[in-house]
Order: sequence, then C-alpha cells, then structure tokens
Amino acid sequence: MIDTTRHTAESLFRRAAPEGSNAAKLQDIRARQILRMRERRPVERQQRLENRTRSANLLTLFARKEPTHGAV
Repeated sequence: MIDTTRHTAESLFRRAAPEGSNAAKLQDIRARQILRMRERRPVERQQRLENRTRSANLLTLFARKEPTHGAV
C-alpha cells in the first residue's frame, strides 16, 4: 500500500522519458547538461561572493569618514 502510493507520487514528478530514434542521445545530452550545471554552481557562488566583498570594500574605502574629536 505504501509502496504503491510512493511510486504514484514519484511518477508525478519524474521526467518523461523521450521517445523516438534520438531518445538515447537526448538523455545523454540532458545528463551532461545537469552535470555541467552542478559543476558551475560553486564557481558562480564564489564569483558572487567575491563581487559582494569587492563592492563592500569599495564602499568602505570611499565612505565619508566621521571627524574625530581632535580634528574639530
């Protein structure tokens, strides 16, 4: 009973297998695409982090400094 429900639920979200003479090629291309995307995620995340820190450093570099008590 539980297996039947689980299999039914999984089949709702499973990608339909392509049909036709190029089905194997399409599956292979899709698998390579997924791998490339997974490999690219950490690189993109690192680039976003570097951009964020670079822009934060620029903001602190050009931020207006408060006058100190001795400078007044």
